[in-house]
Amino acid sequence: MYEKLAGLIGEGDFKEALYEFQDEYLHIDEKNNIDAAKLCVLEATIWEALGDDTAEFDAIARGIAYDGSNYELFYMLGLYYKDINVNKAYLCMEMALFYCDNTDDRRVIEDSFDEIINSPGFRVRNTSIMILSYNDLELLKRCIASIEKYVPKSSCEIVVVDNASTEEGVVEYLKDKKEQSEFNIKLIACDENLGFPKGCNLGTKYCDKENDVFYLNNDACLTRNALFFLRMGLYDNRDVGAVGPLSNSASLQELPPSEFYKYAGKELADNWHKTLGVEKSIEVFKGYAHDHAYPMRNAYIKRFRLTGFALLLSCQAINEVATDMKVFDESFSPGYFEDDDLGIRLARAGFAQLVCKNSLVYHNGGSGFEGHNDALEAGREKFKEKWGFDIWGYSLPWFEVADEVIAMVKEKKGSLRIVDFTCGFGATASYIKSSCPETFIAGVCRNSFEAGISKRLADDVCWGDTNAMRLPWSDRSFDIVIAPKGEVSMGQVMRYLKPDGLWLGAGEDAAKSEKESDIINVNAAGFDSEKIDNLL
Repeated sequence: MYEKLAGLIGEGDFKEALYEFQDEYLHIDEKNNIDAAKLCVLEATIWEALGDDTAEFDAIARGIAYDGSNYELFYMLGLYYKDINVNKAYLCMEMALFYCDNTDDRRVIEDSFDEIINSPGFRVRNTSIMILSYNDLELLKRCIASIEKYVPKSSCEIVVVDNASTEEGVVEYLKDKKEQSEFNIKLIACDENLGFPKGCNLGTKYCDKENDVFYLNNDACLTRNALFFLRMGLYDNRDVGAVGPLSNSASLQELPPSEFYKYAGKELADNWHKTLGVEKSIEVFKGYAHDHAYPMRNAYIKRFRLTGFALLLSCQAINEVATDMKVFDESFSPGYFEDDDLGIRLARAGFAQLVCKNSLVYHNGGSGFEGHNDALEAGREKFKEKWGFDIWGYSLPWFEVADEVIAMVKEKKGSLRIVDFTCGFGATASYIKSSCPETFIAGVCRNSFEAGISKRLADDVCWGDTNAMRLPWSDRSFDIVIAPKGEVSMGQVMRYLKPDGLWLGAGEDAAKSEKESDIINVNAAGFDSEKIDNLL
């Protein structure tokens, strides 16, 4: 297949090869996924020869979307990253070797490792996959099977802490798996249920101290390349300390049911996976993952906390925020809000935290903590007692306003400058930039604590009295001002809003005071700093 195209490429006639490729590409949807991916390999080869790196990356990404086990595409992606990010290059080569079934090609891939490993800046570590086990035997089996299927055994170890499971067969299965698996598995069987934070901390102590650690619930299942794309996120830059995937069930990392309609063949409601059952739900989820697990130019969403069901932490982050190896604050036992607490600690330590949009991990979820029905509310109170604020007040973006901003950006098809007077920890900024990364978002925070966290999500931040302070940005320089009417004065808003700009959050009250009318008139006539100051 594609003999003519391959021949033209071999002869170096890339212009004619491009014409031949275009003819073949017209019928790509008629081909099976494996053959479609092979066509993308040839396309990427053409673009590489013609020096078009954008088209080359797109061809590789498209090919991996068709076939996520095509080793040639991962090898080419490794070459693409070799001079851009040596750590990502290594991870790509590692997956190329994992999928390669051709002896001669394996030698070529292996030869590339020495140069990469000896390059300045190389710092990739292996991964300890730390599973906290409690009952749910069938889900646990699926969890470990997904690791064995999708993760190179040379790059990881598995550490399992069984939290005194009461279900028959769980411990026996883990002991058998430890003896029979090709993976290096460490098993710690507890005499009592330690809860989530203590159980994970115990497991951390048994992890290789040189490894990054991937905390994975026993009711979670990896899809193809899920851990690979998490590691690509972790090594995107030196600031990244933690990464997490998208899922069907995970606080603030959850895909809406509508995303899965195509794969289920029908409309779905919230918690759809509980209705369909585990086997069908995983099948549906894998269908979605097949179409969405591929290299992306804007693959990451910046967050100030990540959900602990599937959380990859860098070795450096662990060493800096948990010098005693207690990654999770054990005062939150049996569980809940220990991941929120970790997120705040990571953010304050200067680490970026990313959701990787191309990493998909199924999570059955929802079982709670046996005998602790009040754990959620108790954990929330513990968090408030420790930090002095309610994390729930910071977690959600202002959806109504953010969606309007996103619609405007897409309509204008260009970047906008936005200042958000409700910045908090940057939830709204994160939400907007996940869809519109080209926007510039400045945040106004109430205090330095908020600013220290939100600076990782917004492009620039300041803090102080939102009505009295002079912001460090030019007057009349923002296309959009996000500010709740009644909390931020109209004068402060108008100082920074462009003449044709939009104030979101002002409400629709047509009745305006005389002062408001004066300010609006000033805005219409042209900005007058002295008059605004007098009105304020």
